Amino acid sequence: MSCDVAVNRRIVWPKIKRFYWCPYCNVPLLEPTCPICKSKAIRIPLSDPGDARIALERDYNILRNAYIYEFSTERGIESLVGNSVALLNKAPYYDEMKEVYVDGVQVGRLYYDPFLKTWRFRLSKVGALRVLDVDKDVIEKIAVEKKHYNHMDVIRTDKEIDEHKQVLLINASGNIVGLGYSRGKGRIMVHSWWGEGDPFKGFERKSELIDVIKVNSEYMNIVEAKAKKFVALTAEKISKPLIASFSGGKDSLVALHIALSLGLEPIVLFNNTSIELPETVDTVYRITAQYGLKLIEASAGDMFWRSVYEFGVPGRDYRWCCKICKLTPLARTVKNSWPLGGLNIVGQRAFESLDRARSPSLWRLRWAPQLINISPINEWSQFEVWLYILKHKLYVNPLYYMGYERIGCFMCPASTLAELALVEQTHSNQWSQWLSVLEYWRNRLDLPKEWITYGLWRWNAPARYRTIMAKRLGVEQRVNDWRKSFNEMAKPRIRKVIKNENAVSIYFENKVEYEFIEKQYTIVNPVSFSRCATGIVLHYNGSYIIINDDEIVLKLSKEEDIEKIVDVLKLMYRWELCVGCRSCEVNCPTHAIKVIEKNGKTRPEVQKPSTCIRCKLCLYNCPISEVYVEHIIVPLLFDNTEAWRRKSREHHNEVLKKIKNFIKLQITKNTAPRKTQDKSFEIPSLTDFLSLDQ
Repeated sequence: MSCDVAVNRRIVWPKIKRFYWCPYCNVPLLEPTCPICKSKAIRIPLSDPGDARIALERDYNILRNAYIYEFSTERGIESLVGNSVALLNKAPYYDEMKEVYVDGVQVGRLYYDPFLKTWRFRLSKVGALRVLDVDKDVIEKIAVEKKHYNHMDVIRTDKEIDEHKQVLLINASGNIVGLGYSRGKGRIMVHSWWGEGDPFKGFERKSELIDVIKVNSEYMNIVEAKAKKFVALTAEKISKPLIASFSGGKDSLVALHIALSLGLEPIVLFNNTSIELPETVDTVYRITAQYGLKLIEASAGDMFWRSVYEFGVPGRDYRWCCKICKLTPLARTVKNSWPLGGLNIVGQRAFESLDRARSPSLWRLRWAPQLINISPINEWSQFEVWLYILKHKLYVNPLYYMGYERIGCFMCPASTLAELALVEQTHSNQWSQWLSVLEYWRNRLDLPKEWITYGLWRWNAPARYRTIMAKRLGVEQRVNDWRKSFNEMAKPRIRKVIKNENAVSIYFENKVEYEFIEKQYTIVNPVSFSRCATGIVLHYNGSYIIINDDEIVLKLSKEEDIEKIVDVLKLMYRWELCVGCRSCEVNCPTHAIKVIEKNGKTRPEVQKPSTCIRCKLCLYNCPISEVYVEHIIVPLLFDNTEAWRRKSREHHNEVLKKIKNFIKLQITKNTAPRKTQDKSFEIPSLTDFLSLDQ
């Protein structure tokens, strides 16, 4: 039985921000002509999407320390950082890397080495020439014989050069033509080949931050005016309660301030995951108090810490935490506070991620469809956000000045090792709490210490970057033994799976309790439900499922019927692992399902089978069924870690279609002429609904 998995394709950024540099004022700007000196600016070639920002004091300290690490001296660094404000732009790399632009040229790249666990600085040709102008002996140099070398080529030298040190490659004419790294024992690995030619070393006029603000003020006035107009017109057109989502970060701060500058007083909505750093929570409270605004918190309480010992460590490919800590509390809070809808101002930016780059400036979130969300800064870069903050002298989360770029859950698996190292350095108490979780799972899954120390826990299944790192560390086999890990994480644990063209049998180590299916079976829409001498039978058209003491068997008539047993597994595992997040209860369109607490255990039950419309939204929104089962149990069933991508899987749009059909039928039945004066709301019959769905 095959698992047809969709193939990933290379994705290009749909939106790119262009940056320019004024040759006379020697400052970065966002338009091709300088409004002050009227000079034609040059475009600087940033890596996509060009979400650059102004360097802060912490960045200069990191750069200085990285330079000293590379060259064991400070000589040449003043020439390197030049006469202007530095501009930093993220570049592709398996941890964290930033292009450093000063005086209109890129002088190198600041990057975090995950193996050496330190920030490093890689010179560009321009950067090397600027340093050599001050001191020709700062950087090691070796002569090369060939006219051209490729990346990763190895050159032999008699010089004794410390491992990992940068080395300039000099040709027979004495010109710098490339850069390499020492691998020890006289081996130099080529990293960059620049070739002949003397590049422009940058502009010389001295400029400061105040000049950057002044040069870009006219542009920012226009950008601000557009953002204010967008908010004002939308608020006037959509006559709903006004809300501003504030995360404690710089982007949502600017979006909130734009609304306040219009004289609006939105209610502040804070999605408190309870795994935020204390400075973030303090910032939210401080800003709302400063402007006299009402604050409503969507709080997850201790849900994360109770769930992590059940579901395992969250990963970039295993984000159960988002549903439990963010989306469900948000859905519950919005449903209770704004049942008739609202207009929500958010600080979302297109350059933060590919998903956000595809998002419009006005949208609805499926987890809180009552709210219409607008982002007045959707097209802004970090550069514009910081210019706004500096211009209006806003109080901003102090974490930014400590070196943080991302404000959110402190141990988010999307973090780089550089970010996690910063948390360990600045917030030891929070980090110790997280380390205890990692140690629990490392011991349970029998993983090497490198799984923790090098952040390999950030992926649930084998992934390219994790495999590269694990291979270099010599622990690839242990870290990538996903079958062993997933089997250990499974609760109830699967003993074996037997599949053929006509049947699938799943055997469990422990007895299966029938109550999980008795209380939920309507969700998976069998034609009939019956008990037999050996267990329970779910009948479908042409197929059936038998649930015995330690076995679930599916007899199928077509390959797509495999989804029926997947749905039953989702009911089974969420029954066993339910932590009471109540996402199923909050999102059920007919209020058919409730989370019941018995003997200290929470479990989802269909309380009103006659009103369950079989839409499966409660499964789709459940962190156990939609994340845990799809990413831990389903791979064991299909013997494929990518099985969650299978084409036969029902997706959100199909679920929504069922709900839309239900709503249409509701409207039809409740607006049709009645023989009596009874105006009570009527739920359409299940027979009517299912026939419409077909």
